[in-house]
Amino acid sequence: MSMADLTLRTAVPDKDYPALAMLLSKIWDEPTTAADIHDWDQIGVGGGDGRFLTRILLENEQKELLGYGTLRHQTYEEEGWFYIWVGVDPDFRCQGWGQLLYEKMAALAVANGASELGSDVLDNCPDCLRFAKKQGFNVDRHLYQATIDLHKFEAHKFTGIIEAVEAAGIRFTSLAAEGDTEAARRKLHALNYQVALDDPASNGSFPAFAAFNNNWKRASWFVPEGQLLAVVGDQYVGLSAVGYMQATNSMVNLMTGVDKAYRGRKIAQALKLKSIEFAQTYGADYILTHNDSQNAPILAINRKLGYRPKTGEYRLKMRI
Repeated sequence: MSMADLTLRTAVPDKDYPALAMLLSKIWDEPTTAADIHDWDQIGVGGGDGRFLTRILLENEQKELLGYGTLRHQTYEEEGWFYIWVGVDPDFRCQGWGQLLYEKMAALAVANGASELGSDVLDNCPDCLRFAKKQGFNVDRHLYQATIDLHKFEAHKFTGIIEAVEAAGIRFTSLAAEGDTEAARRKLHALNYQVALDDPASNGSFPAFAAFNNNWKRASWFVPEGQLLAVVGDQYVGLSAVGYMQATNSMVNLMTGVDKAYRGRKIAQALKLKSIEFAQTYGADYILTHNDSQNAPILAINRKLGYRPKTGEYRLKMRI
């Protein structure tokens, strides 16, 4: 197959996302659905002018999807910073298609004012990392993934932890129980902002409320009951955000964090236990979580609760 037999074109969401989801499911270690990609499209929507997102497909003459590239910039991200990613069907690799896609996406990045690129590769794919380094990327962070089997969780080992935290004046609730009002969402957004910037993996950017709330409204994974809160008086001091992934009947623990003034009181551990309780009640099979390799406190909690490591990812960056 020659370059002349290939077509690069912009993805059409309703038409192309089912096939794109199948491709990504072959590349990644967790299944991807068309709904997931539609969810990603909504990230940052409503955050003002300056947002950029494109998805490019690589097809052969038979209209088979061989590869895919994406380029994205959110309004809340540093000026000149773009996320870039390309992937090729494992059955069609080592033919130059990844390089073709990357050069297309990189040219788009430069044309749109990029001065720094970010990307990621799975940490169990040395060929992927070599490809990225060939383009000029360096490893910036290492993120671990871990899962906990909800059917095998030994709750009796943690009896009394939640009760002890409650006895110290902490009330556990959820966004749903708080009425899921705009005021409650704004308070939760503010806490998300604080704890996200404390995460070692943070690049210092975070969406404003309008964009963050729009994502909550539209995301297929969003469950108000899964936005778990630790509260003192009317102040939100801790959160554990859990979303439901229908394709795998699983939950994703997107964020767990505690206000700096309330750390060291086992609130995060209690919130993690609350997230497990919620996921079990919902009927999920497991919880997946992602954490930076330098986030020692949360990694220690995960190990204690019984989370088991799986494939992680390297976060990459390069200056243009």
